[in-house]
Order: sequence, then C-alpha cells, then structure tokens
Amino acid sequence: MKVNNLLIIIFYLITNIGVMFLLYPTLILDTVDNGHWLIVLLHGFSHIVLLGILLFGVSKLEEPNILRSLPKNRWIVSLTLLVPLGLFIIGTVIVSIRTYAEFTTVLFLNQTPMFYVMVIFITTATYIGLGSMESIFRTTFLIAVASSYVIAVIFLLSFFNAEWYNFFPAKVDNIDFIFEMPFITGFLVLSPTFLFFAFLPKRKKLDYKTVFWFSWFIIPLIFMAAYSPMLVFGNEIARNFTFPYIEMLATVDIEWSIFETLTSLFGLSLLVYATLFLGMLLHILRMLYQSMFQTGKLHASIALVIIVILITIAADMISTWEQVQTHIIWIIPFRFYAFISLLIFIFWVGRGKKHET
Repeated sequence: MKVNNLLIIIFYLITNIGVMFLLYPTLILDTVDNGHWLIVLLHGFSHIVLLGILLFGVSKLEEPNILRSLPKNRWIVSLTLLVPLGLFIIGTVIVSIRTYAEFTTVLFLNQTPMFYVMVIFITTATYIGLGSMESIFRTTFLIAVASSYVIAVIFLLSFFNAEWYNFFPAKVDNIDFIFEMPFITGFLVLSPTFLFFAFLPKRKKLDYKTVFWFSWFIIPLIFMAAYSPMLVFGNEIARNFTFPYIEMLATVDIEWSIFETLTSLFGLSLLVYATLFLGMLLHILRMLYQSMFQTGKLHASIALVIIVILITIAADMISTWEQVQTHIIWIIPFRFYAFISLLIFIFWVGRGKKHET
C-alpha cells in the first residue's frame, strides 16, 4: 500500500489520540477552575492554524521532506535548525517513555520495576523507528482497523455517567491563564504529533487540503478528553487523578462487553498508539542524524541505538511524577524554537524555489 491521504490522516489522528487522552486532561484541569471550553478552543484552533501553516509551506516545496531541500553548505542550517530539533525530539522521547511507563505500572504492571517497562517501550519504538516511514504508516493502518471497535465504544461511553451540572459555571473569569505553565504546556503536548508532515516520503499526489480539513476532528477529541472526567467527577476531584480519563472509564459498567474490562483494552490501545508516535519521532531523529553528518543508513541506525540507550538512562533518572512535569517544562523552549525555526526554514526554501522559477 502506497503512502496516501488515508494513511497519513489515520496516523495523525491515532497519534493524537494516544498522546491526548493520557496527558492532556490533567493539564487542562489544572489550568482553570471553570470555563475550560475556552482553553479547549484556544488549544484546538492554535493546533489547526499551526498545522495549516506547516502544510501550506510543505505543499510549496518540490519534495515534502525538508531534508531534501537543505543547501550544500548545511552546517549553518544544522546548528540553527536540525540540532535544536533533534534535542527537542530527544527531550520529548525521554518524557514520553517515562510517562507511558508510569501509566503502564498504574494500569497493568504494578509489580514490575519501571525501568523494565521503559526498556520494553523504547525497544519497540526503536524497532519501529529503524524501519521506513511507509511501514510505520501501514502498521498504524492495521492497528487502527483492529482497534476501531474499542475506540468507537469508548467514545460513545465517554459521557455515560456524566453529571451535566458539572459543566457549570461555564463563565470565564479572566484570561490570565494564558501566561500560566499548564496552559502553555497543554498546547505544546499536542504539537509534536504533526511534526512528521515536514519529513514525508516522496510526493505521491497528496492532497494537503483534505489532510487539513480532517485535522478539525482534533477539537471534539480535545473536548472529549478534557470534559469527560470533569463531568463525571467534578473539577475538584478529577484534577487530583494522574490519568483522569482512565479513571473516568473505570466508572462505566458495561456487562454486555465481550471483554473483561474495557478500560484495560482502551489503555492498551493508547499505549500502542503512543509507541507508534515514539517510533515516528525516533525515525525522524535518525533522518536528522543522517542528514547532518551525511552518513549511510547503517551508520545512522547504529547512532540511533546509542542515542536510545542514553535516552533510557536519562528517563530512568526521573524518579517521581512531579519530576516528569518539571522536565516537560524544561523542554518548552526547544519546542517553541524548533517549530518556529522549522516554519521559517520551510517558507525560506519555498520562496527561494519560487524565485528560481
């Protein structure tokens, strides 16, 4: 199966589900006491606008992979764009595997040392990352088809035990929250999920407009992830959970389900989606290394394995959930710089190609 709009859209939505339903609810519940709908809209529209700008810029390039547009004297671009982007990816992977290991030990393997759980995740993600981007897309498609029943049922039952009075008061008291760390972090948690659009394989008649319009599904997904726990437990109780959405699912009693617990099955699906997301980030990291040092795939793959070992050691040094949140804050500057410089580079290359023609 060739890379097409369907595969790209499915990967984009699946990875957002894997990241969003684990990390996002806690961040948005910590931002304000009421009026969460405004934060959902701000995060959702900001995500879509940035994605739209990225897709527009990439659509103007001859090749959708920006690494094919690097100048011959690439050391300046490497220092100003590729190195910060690589550090951003490394920081994101460190925080992600520690977070997913925490989630796994809470939901499944509470007697297993967290280090071994992280090793399982990073090993699987590395195996995925060492493959081609086409294989990642095809694997995601098969997993999405296999888990579509679970996802559909979960979405239908998200508001099963909702107490709608918890939606109120819906009034937003002030907008000071836009300067607070939970709001900034909540937006940035969603941003790495569209990074792969700048590194796609050779163009195969991709319709970027279709991809953009499908990205609007992000807003109801954000609303579901943020509001479901709050409507069931109330804001004061929901914000005390490490994973509010999973706790909310545990309250749903569905005796007719063919599975023992739908919560565990959905949690497993999220972990698989998150592993695909990490695999894509590691694949991009390998591409960055190969482009910066102009090496072959074998050399870049060996380097990736070494980097992954260092990532695992660094993640194991994070001992508490509070330290995880601190590390998320630490990589915020890299996130901002990486995406701004990436957009500037894309439009600079596109402008140069336009003048050449």
